[in-house]
Amino acid sequence: MNERIQPNIGNHSKRENEILPISYLNDFTLLERLQALTSANLIVSSELDLDTVLQRIADTARQFANAAYAAVGILDEYGSITSFITSGISKEEREKIGELPHGHGLLGVLIRQGKALRVGDMSKDPRRSGFPPNHPLMTSLLGVPISLQDQVIGDLYLTDKFGFDEFSAADEWWLTLFARQAAVAVQNAHHYKRVQISHQRAQTLAELAGTLNQSIDPEELFQQITQASCRLLELPASALYLLDSGGTHFEMQSQYGLQESLNPHRLMSLDGSIAGKVLANGIPVAVSDTSALQEVLLQPLHNGRTPRSLLVVPIRCHDQVSGVIEVYSAQPREFSGEEVSLLEAFGGQAALALEKAQLYKHKEEFLSMTAHDLRAPLASIMMSAGLLAAHLPAGLPPTLTRLVNNISCNSERLNNLLNDLLDLTRLEQGKVRLHLECLEIGEAVAATAHTLIPLFEEKAQKLEFDKPLREYWVMADRRRFEQALVNLIANSNKYTPIAGTVKISLQVTGNWVTIRIKDSGPGIPLEEQNRIFDRYYRQTVHEQNSEATGTGLGLPIARYLIELHGGQIWVESEVGYGSTFFIKLPLQTSLQSM
Repeated sequence: MNERIQPNIGNHSKRENEILPISYLNDFTLLERLQALTSANLIVSSELDLDTVLQRIADTARQFANAAYAAVGILDEYGSITSFITSGISKEEREKIGELPHGHGLLGVLIRQGKALRVGDMSKDPRRSGFPPNHPLMTSLLGVPISLQDQVIGDLYLTDKFGFDEFSAADEWWLTLFARQAAVAVQNAHHYKRVQISHQRAQTLAELAGTLNQSIDPEELFQQITQASCRLLELPASALYLLDSGGTHFEMQSQYGLQESLNPHRLMSLDGSIAGKVLANGIPVAVSDTSALQEVLLQPLHNGRTPRSLLVVPIRCHDQVSGVIEVYSAQPREFSGEEVSLLEAFGGQAALALEKAQLYKHKEEFLSMTAHDLRAPLASIMMSAGLLAAHLPAGLPPTLTRLVNNISCNSERLNNLLNDLLDLTRLEQGKVRLHLECLEIGEAVAATAHTLIPLFEEKAQKLEFDKPLREYWVMADRRRFEQALVNLIANSNKYTPIAGTVKISLQVTGNWVTIRIKDSGPGIPLEEQNRIFDRYYRQTVHEQNSEATGTGLGLPIARYLIELHGGQIWVESEVGYGSTFFIKLPLQTSLQSM
């Protein structure tokens, strides 16, 4: 069934008839023009991606008007051209032209007047501003505004109609109608893009919140917050400020995308600063154009330019503002209500993560002090137990002998635990210094494995080491290297069942040697494999295997020690098929040819 297409020209018919000459009605078929317009509208309205819509507008207008060149530009809220799509010139020619047009000359007239513009010869028009370097020569021009509700949101123009010296009034009529439908397509694409951005930002917020919750190191967390703030709003720079202990200044804890300051923890006064206003009122502050700010010093962006707009949101913990997150834009811009709410929500997540990291820090300080305080009385207990065991009289009841041995064994176990706590604290604080020497890796691994044989015999397990035939040397602190290796082998022993097997081997690739420790234990789920090297983390296998006891400190200590040697440590595992731990160290190449 054939349907008659009635174009939606609404109240604009009078204006269209005014610009439509009688000669046009006599020379052309109006129905053909309207059908062409309908086809063009279908082409541009069938897409929702903004760049694709703009390209279709330019291509369609050029083809239907039989023009050599077309361009469509979209304006921001300040009237600057932010998107500029061309048709009729190659990508290479477009790149040679360079930056976007500034809206001067005839293009500026078109945007300011908001009505169609026809020029027969641009070179003779006094309003022209000339072409930029490498721009193709063009003569005739037909331009129309792209408007919505009497507001110009862009422009569409054509140049050099094939076979004619200039564009006709009929071309102007057709392009004006097409631009109105193009405006609707652009608006729909904008709406679609905003929905996409909102959805993406919500996903990003959830992802970033999860990332923050996994971090317990304050310095690492500070950097994550600033980087995440930029990623969330797709901005070039951000900074994190927290109140100092006196509550009189904000101290910068981290920044991203700003110029490095001579004082990385620079102070910012509460008086007269935007952050101070946020602290006082507890609500975000957005500045669309920083050039209007008086006596407010802003740290330059990485490229040396001053930020042109910024958004500051509070970091609030227990209804108290303890800091602010500032994000910066290189261009003047308005921050939408959605963007403000999004960054404010992220500030709430950051506050929770910071509080968690601070509590963790206090806990570690308490444990460290407690470990130090316990060492003296524990040393006295160990010494007394040792003397008592050495001088037990003959014929002592077995129960008393067993009790003395229990005191010795468990005091030694407690001493090892305290040493692990103190070692990990010193490693985290960077206080451990290595005493490096040339170490033959095969001999060191064999010697370490030999000391652990009794541990494996208790569970009827096999400990196998395939020692290489030739020597490989590394620079290492023998005691610290063996400490890391013992922790890994003992961990494999712990999770390998009775009568299981642990195999150790070496592999050399280039200038690196890799130690492989493969067990026949229950395996580690993929989601836990990056977490087992975190302090106190206990694998879920503990829930099924009560014999697998421990503090969860061995693997974190091993990781710190290996990384301190310039090496790497990781695990590969599959549930039900055991785990393989890897230590990768740089070879001492000058000794390999000896």
